[in-house]
Amino acid sequence: MFGDPVTNSMNLQKGKIRDIVREVKYGTSRPSLNDGKYKYIRMNNITYNGELDLSELKYIDIPENEIEKCIVQKGDLLFNRTNSKELVGKTCVFNQDESMIIAGYIIRVRMNDKALPEYLCAVLNSRYGKETLLRMCKAIVGQANINAQELQDIQILIPPIELQYEFVKFREQVDKLKVEVQKNLNELTTLYNALMQKYFG
Repeated sequence: MFGDPVTNSMNLQKGKIRDIVREVKYGTSRPSLNDGKYKYIRMNNITYNGELDLSELKYIDIPENEIEKCIVQKGDLLFNRTNSKELVGKTCVFNQDESMIIAGYIIRVRMNDKALPEYLCAVLNSRYGKETLLRMCKAIVGQANINAQELQDIQILIPPIELQYEFVKFREQVDKLKVEVQKNLNELTTLYNALMQKYFG
């Protein structure tokens, strides 16, 4: 839909991530708790494939005067800035209705009217995005880091916002199909296991 990001085969506008964001904030360095007022998103809650995984959550209490800088809301982009060099840069869109708090290893990005978070997330999770992030961390041994300024300096194509909306709509349709296919696979597996039990149990 957007062409080759290296050759810019569709002659899209070129820019940097800083051109399409209005706010970039780090999370809090306060330690997690087994219980607390807020759910606490850490780097393991963002998958390599760009999904938000809330299966293992910690919690946190945080003073009211610190909440605004590290709370996330639906539509925020979350970028894992510190990890092993292969995993640094894991990115997802926060899609929950409930507000949560992010840890200091995560950058919260809010977009301006030039781009949708789903578009930037797709770029950073694409092969082009993964290779770009890996090159940025190549010389680092152990824990790698990409700070907020380096993130904003990444070169990016900026398609018309209407094309981005088309992409989001298409992706939503694909996600629905994936859910339906997985449901059918689960049903077939259950049927297969039942038959195996009947004939060979």
